[in-house]
Amino acid sequence: MKIHILPPAVADQIAAGEVVERPASVVKEMIENAIDANATQIDVFIKDGGKKLIEVRDNGTGMDPEDAEKCVLRHATSKISTIDDVFAIRSFGFRGEALSAISAISNFEIVTKQEKDDAGTCVKVDAGKLISNSPSPANNGTIFRVKNLFFPVPARLAHLKNSGTEMAAIRREFESFALTHPHIGFKLFRDETVVLDFPIGKQFDRVTKVLGEDSSALIPVEGNLPAAKIHGWVLQPGRCGTSKKSQLLWVNGRHIDDHKLAWAIREAYHQTAGIEKHLYPKFAIWIELDPLLVDVNVHPRKTEVKFSEPGDIWSAIKNTVTSGLQRSERSSLSAGGTVAQFTESQTPHRTSSFRSPSFSGGQKRSAANFSRELFTQPKSFSDLHAERSGAIEEEPAPVGKLQLVGQVAKKYILAEAENGLWVFDQHALHERQRFEMFWNDRETLLKEKQTLLVPHTPQLDEEQRELLLKKRDQLNTLGFELDENLNVIAIPSLFTEKDLDMLLADLSEWIGDEQIGEHTSDKLLRKILEYKACRGSVMFGDALQPEEMQKLLDDFQTTQWRNLCPHGRPNHVFWSFEDLDKEFHR
Repeated sequence: MKIHILPPAVADQIAAGEVVERPASVVKEMIENAIDANATQIDVFIKDGGKKLIEVRDNGTGMDPEDAEKCVLRHATSKISTIDDVFAIRSFGFRGEALSAISAISNFEIVTKQEKDDAGTCVKVDAGKLISNSPSPANNGTIFRVKNLFFPVPARLAHLKNSGTEMAAIRREFESFALTHPHIGFKLFRDETVVLDFPIGKQFDRVTKVLGEDSSALIPVEGNLPAAKIHGWVLQPGRCGTSKKSQLLWVNGRHIDDHKLAWAIREAYHQTAGIEKHLYPKFAIWIELDPLLVDVNVHPRKTEVKFSEPGDIWSAIKNTVTSGLQRSERSSLSAGGTVAQFTESQTPHRTSSFRSPSFSGGQKRSAANFSRELFTQPKSFSDLHAERSGAIEEEPAPVGKLQLVGQVAKKYILAEAENGLWVFDQHALHERQRFEMFWNDRETLLKEKQTLLVPHTPQLDEEQRELLLKKRDQLNTLGFELDENLNVIAIPSLFTEKDLDMLLADLSEWIGDEQIGEHTSDKLLRKILEYKACRGSVMFGDALQPEEMQKLLDDFQTTQWRNLCPHGRPNHVFWSFEDLDKEFHR
């Protein structure tokens, strides 16, 4: 078979597939262009999920007839002259960086006008072919119309989802821009009906609206670091969601999907309040850094980025969120304990009047000490920021005298307070208390290890052995003494009673789950202490004596993270007498 060169129209349509995945991709590119054109109002009109029509109107600077025609050509740009310019882009794009691809697979039209011009310009392109460039009545700014998306490539059209699904994707893109640019008004129309309206206003108000939460549930996070600035909001630990759709991240104003950074935020929750495996934190966080330290061109649609120092960014965002959660907890406790309502998905309850009077707080350690590495590591900019944040240790505010009522079904402890009724999960409560005790004593616990009389050769598969050998130094730091052949010489005294092969298999699994940035020693220590806390705690079904239950209630007064067990499950519910009176129509 002879080699031949593809016709330009075919090549353009193939290239378009890298940029235009679905209608939401078109909306993204069009809004980026409008923002770069200094628009203060952007309106988006959608029909049939974007398959029939995508129209984006802006009041930006507009284009003259020459640029309006040139912008649909391949490789048209206003800002890149040399290869170095590619790595220092601060804006989104120029009018033509994606328009060529979009116009190659649709009936495409631009109506544009500059303020200094008497008349506007209308450019029409069908499937990559220029149809006309003619004067046209127009307001200042630009209108992009994309009709019959993918009509030249029906195979691509067949892969689109139904209109509702495509509209949902468009809505996510639209909301992302609205959150980042509160100084711009945004409106989204579906079949001529307004479905989203963001007048010019405050970023906080938009975040509240998009996340669908009341403003009191948002916790501000901020880190002003030498190499990066981080700001945004996270939701209270007790209000995590069941999907990742409310996890929003931006780098230099560009919305990205980065599972590593999302995992860093999750770890901030895990190491403070705890979080269940099936739940996800909700957040909207912005990262600003020198463009030379991040490559936004690693993905055709720029939904992923590559950092020059990914470990530093990972640690910085985790530490920033951790500090925000701890500050919120201290503020809550100093105010006497605010009410934080759990969502239905986390804590089933019979009535919406359920409240938890003890907002999830922080374990008894300072933000500075916690954010540093547990073991000696080279300093990064995140470490330096943590040291500047200052050490603050506070005792949790008392919740008032808890008078034991009794045990229910050998699972729950019922207690009366001055203002209401408490029901505790006896296992989750005791597990949280034991974990905090172990965590506060972790330095002492790590020094205690037991040397085996005879070195133990573990029975593990090749993958497990490889993972453990790779992290042998960190394991030795934690009290596991392993030689170069993985023979076990000594183990932490915490685990003298545990089956060694099972323990090492667990360690390899924890290491294997941690391939996206977290420091191994940090995670393994937490896992070890979680295991130890769970193993020795009161269990569901254990009959308890009154003095044992009262001891748990008394210890609750000094428990730092009161709402959740180390794994993220709620450990209590609370009904105020006021709410109970309402339930009984008193």
